[in-house]
Amino acid sequence: MSDLFTYESLRQALGQQPFRFYERVASTQDLARDWALSEPELPAGALVIAEEQTAGRGRQRREWRTPPGQALALSMILRPHLVPEQLPRVTMLGGVAVAATLSPLLSDALALKWPNDVLVRGRKLCGILSEAVWEGDRMGPVVIGIGLNVRVDFARTDLAGYATSLESELGQPVNRHALLANLVGHLLHWSQRIHDPTLVEVWRGWLKTLGRRVTVYPQTDGSASYEAVAETVDDLGALIVRLDNGDQRRILAADVGLVESPDA
Repeated sequence: MSDLFTYESLRQALGQQPFRFYERVASTQDLARDWALSEPELPAGALVIAEEQTAGRGRQRREWRTPPGQALALSMILRPHLVPEQLPRVTMLGGVAVAATLSPLLSDALALKWPNDVLVRGRKLCGILSEAVWEGDRMGPVVIGIGLNVRVDFARTDLAGYATSLESELGQPVNRHALLANLVGHLLHWSQRIHDPTLVEVWRGWLKTLGRRVTVYPQTDGSASYEAVAETVDDLGALIVRLDNGDQRRILAADVGLVESPDA
């Protein structure tokens, strides 16, 4: 099987899983949202897959580009029956699904960074974005988007020290069809357990952020950044940090960077 995605090759890889495939799109998230709204009876687990994505987005509306043939770019439509404050559970299941897919290949080099990044040896391999689809004032389906670098070459780019690819880490080729099918299987598995406390426990176990000194960059009120120790996450996905004066803070919307120790 060629490594290039076609409708026929994806049908063979995904079996009866409903999906739409596009060679080039702006954003799989937008297409998945529109699909969910136009077909209310569409089953959970339906996928939008793109070979190339030109205007994907991460948290805080950051751009996430997917070169053709170099990555996985997909969005899955879920119907998890959550209230809005439980939306971070969808990001949790995405992180756990990616970790389950990649851990047999990467072992201890793999970690999750709160709230939605997948890292290998400290560099970003994959991003996850969960967005609710609103039907009037009611939260309907949820779309989870995943962008995973398979063979993107970051050498001699500004991202060389920040981002990485699966093949670069493994030093060998990766079959994207098999990788996609494996990932979809784990997404479907954990989507059935989204209300299970085990999801939070497994996600917490993968978070490299916990127990580390971090810099918190608030996103909601314009406050200055500050350092703290990341202690845990609660069942709704909030990060609990402890300040140097002993006070605790619960963080829902912020960027968090790991502070390297002097002897690191």
